[in-house]
Amino acid sequence: MTLDIKPLDPHSAPEQHLADYFAMLTAVVAADTPEDQPPTFEGSIGRMRTPPIEHGPCRFWAAHLDGRLVGTARLALPDDTNTDIIHIEVYVHPDLRRQGIGTRLLSAAMPTALKSERSTVFGLPMKPGSAGAHWVDRLGFEITLSKVIQALPTTARLTHQWDLPVPAGYRLAQWTGATPEALIDSYVVARQAIQEAPVGRATYRDTDWTADRVREADRLLSNDGVEQRVVVAIDDNTDEVAGVHVIHINAYRREFGYVHDTCVLAVHRGHGLGLAMKGAMMCWLMDERPDLERIHTSTATENTQMIRINHALGYHTARTLNWVETPVTRLAENLAARI
Repeated sequence: MTLDIKPLDPHSAPEQHLADYFAMLTAVVAADTPEDQPPTFEGSIGRMRTPPIEHGPCRFWAAHLDGRLVGTARLALPDDTNTDIIHIEVYVHPDLRRQGIGTRLLSAAMPTALKSERSTVFGLPMKPGSAGAHWVDRLGFEITLSKVIQALPTTARLTHQWDLPVPAGYRLAQWTGATPEALIDSYVVARQAIQEAPVGRATYRDTDWTADRVREADRLLSNDGVEQRVVVAIDDNTDEVAGVHVIHINAYRREFGYVHDTCVLAVHRGHGLGLAMKGAMMCWLMDERPDLERIHTSTATENTQMIRINHALGYHTARTLNWVETPVTRLAENLAARI
């Protein structure tokens, strides 16, 4: 059998390569995260072609075994607050693991990683004890952050859990798409509160928001066909934003929503604004998007307050994932010793 690794352009790849990629990814999800909904072809290819804007530019490599695509590597170069980080994701068909395919794919991406002159590789999040976790451990990756992935099925229509009172002294506002200019200055301040969320020892940091960065993100999301919905809590005394809750719905998987940020300024915490914003978001979505099937969110395991809020709204914990990273030079050395 012959293994051939080449760059992959998801925009121009032959249909058979895309079909093989989808078949490989479907097998990976079934083996590694069977609790997830099966992927769709449109969603799988859509994520390759239109990755989240915070991931920055992406490059792909594909491993073909006797002409069949059996594994991929994706290298992303985030911008803004994470210009010293490289994201790398490696997938290998479950039937063909432990044959060196993943290591070869990672080695193929390393020249690009080294050329970027960034210092840290941030790996694909892993289930504790999984085959992937053992592999990255042998390559020198270290666990720097643990998160729970939570899901909220919307088919139950938990109106009694979502229709919640707004704390006294505050009101809620909501919009789809671009941030209203009248609120943008205080919105930026409130959204920066996400920087206070627990991140363990992870090098990765959330976006450093400014008014210009918000406007640019709004524009890019619109261009990519992402439906951005925002609920904010406004302080009645100052008319300024005190808390923010953001959900994205991708054009290629419109039955799912993804929580992007939920944060409240420190001086306004303890009043139940997070719960009120999240509940209002769900009521709004059910009024306008009855086709939604599920909302996903990820929360650091040490952020027990947010996990409790999510459970109160009907979320269940699907799994725990560990975020891993390693210095680029160490990974290059470890790979060279294995090839």
